[in-house]
Amino acid sequence: MHILNFYFTPFAVILILFAIFFSEPDRSVTYTSFAILAAAFVSNYWLGKNVYRFMRWSRHIRAVTVWINLAVSCALFYMLSPYWAPMWLLFLTAPSASAMYMKKWQVFLTALAAAGSMLGLYYLRSMANGGMGAQLWGMALSQAVFIIFFSMFTAAMAEMIVKVRDSNR
Repeated sequence: MHILNFYFTPFAVILILFAIFFSEPDRSVTYTSFAILAAAFVSNYWLGKNVYRFMRWSRHIRAVTVWINLAVSCALFYMLSPYWAPMWLLFLTAPSASAMYMKKWQVFLTALAAAGSMLGLYYLRSMANGGMGAQLWGMALSQAVFIIFFSMFTAAMAEMIVKVRDSNR
């Protein structure tokens, strides 16, 4: 579970720092973004540290962690995507994390939820700006497809690693 904090949290921090440095959003957006990210880090750390304490609930705790991270991605994307286009990459975190311990169909559903959330937020943002053209929808759809394919690739890699590990016993 700590893999989220080791890899995805620094990646999210870098995305946010780039968004702030290169586009200078409002101070409230900046502070809120870091507050959300800090809360996600603390909750991921606490849940990851205590997942074995509550062994009976470990599967549920991991699932909650995935959905918390998807909600965090949604919030950060909504706030910062007008300032920094690569914020959509945050939607890779939840399904990629789920690929480490969920079945492939669960990973697919998580990736579908992440891609759908991203498309929904694009739509919500576009309605405030008079809509999106076909080219921007094409870009958003290609990002959504990438989220699904990358997540399934990660699930296949995790499955292969377990098989290789088990074959060496």
